[in-house]
Amino acid sequence: MFIFRESDTDHRVRKTGHEIPILAFSPIEYPKSVDKKLASYFEQEISLIWKDIKFSNAKISSDVWKDKTGLAKELRSKDVDVLVLGSISESETGWTFKFELKDSVDTSSYGDFELSFKRPVSTEEVGAWTQAIFWKSSDRVISLESKQTTVPVWDRKPDLTRVKEIVNSSVKGTLTVRASSGDTEILWKGKSLGNTPLTEVPIQEGIQDIQVVLKGKKPITKTIQVRAGKKSFLFQEWEEDRTLGSAKVVTVPSGLSVSLDGYKQGETPFYRSSLTPGAYQLELLKESADGAYVYYEGILDVKPDRLVELALPYFGYNLLSELEFWKPSGEFGFSPFGPNGLEFAKKKNLPNGWNGVYSLPFIPEELEIEGYFLLPVDHGDGSVAVTFHLNGLSLGVVAGKEKVSVFQFPSDGKTLSTYQYLDVDKDIGRPFSFKTDIKNKKLSLYLGRDVVWQGDLPAGGLWTVSILTRGEEFREKTPIKDLKILYKGYK
Repeated sequence: MFIFRESDTDHRVRKTGHEIPILAFSPIEYPKSVDKKLASYFEQEISLIWKDIKFSNAKISSDVWKDKTGLAKELRSKDVDVLVLGSISESETGWTFKFELKDSVDTSSYGDFELSFKRPVSTEEVGAWTQAIFWKSSDRVISLESKQTTVPVWDRKPDLTRVKEIVNSSVKGTLTVRASSGDTEILWKGKSLGNTPLTEVPIQEGIQDIQVVLKGKKPITKTIQVRAGKKSFLFQEWEEDRTLGSAKVVTVPSGLSVSLDGYKQGETPFYRSSLTPGAYQLELLKESADGAYVYYEGILDVKPDRLVELALPYFGYNLLSELEFWKPSGEFGFSPFGPNGLEFAKKKNLPNGWNGVYSLPFIPEELEIEGYFLLPVDHGDGSVAVTFHLNGLSLGVVAGKEKVSVFQFPSDGKTLSTYQYLDVDKDIGRPFSFKTDIKNKKLSLYLGRDVVWQGDLPAGGLWTVSILTRGEEFREKTPIKDLKILYKGYK
């Protein structure tokens, strides 16, 4: 179910995206050796680069740029997409300018470019800048003086095609589509984007309808919300021959080679349908010029009319935005995914019970699951539970606005313990972590730096992690501040 999510903190989450980006240019801090006349010349020359690029200029005073809070308000009020941050460095031979285009909300970079001027050293290289001084009366303008001044000349101009690409990308996200059948065609606004698998295809920001087409099947339209600079994912599973099986393998980061029974089949994220049931020897490898390093070797057990799933988040930073790592769980009217990753929303009041996401089953190793609950001032109403599910044991923490409780299943239904953070880092939130010790077969749960639970590490099976909120204590929007999984010994 699609639910449009407005954002109190991100004005770039829009129903209708900008076709032409709105840019705000920061003032350039010139060295003392560059006087106002020379600075004016540089700005006049650099402005010529932008004349053939489509954008709107949101003019912001230099005083506002110095005030972080005031700048954020101004950017929101003018609906700015991108900050163009310019800097200058001076050398014996001339001046180099660097411009970086950053998201106006999260400051992620869309790209940068450089240009330079050199000092004139001979008459052939001398440029001429005509400076005119005027006197303006009520009915006419009279030229008082005109003179020529020796000025620097261009040394290196930027690639304008590259600059245009950077600017245009600032109002686009990317779309990755996987399907259980490789013959699936993806259409957007009536035009074909190609057949699956599609990886990070640029797509305009805003609400978009994506059509999924397979010969012999009824076309399906899926609605997504694209946030510029972010990734969107779709997966379409078609009803296939029920005597065959399917497989899905995801790694974080993606890009590991997938080998089945010694034959390379592709890279992660990996989807394959119409597999003959049976046990396949699976290898996940990181390839380089020096050879291949095996990250995982095991059995992939494919069953008829089933999708077998496996994940290896070996360096799993920022898992809240890795949507292919998560599976939704909850009542009709609940949606866990937004343009920035996990963003819980509901279209109606939900019955009592848990709604949220479960991860794909991931490979058991020595690892740490580290996360951060929101600060009490940001948490607001509702509760959020993060649970580590192992073979025969589920250990979790549930956070409200002030307190955090520890629980486990199976149990007698009682909370094991309840805590309140006394010292909170306002920059990161309320930390928690699960740590596995394979050698000593121990599992530990930390709140901050304190161990609040320790027990035996169950053997066998794959592991999952869930992030859930209750229908009667619903936590809107981002459920937690961050979550990552780090496997020990992986690079």
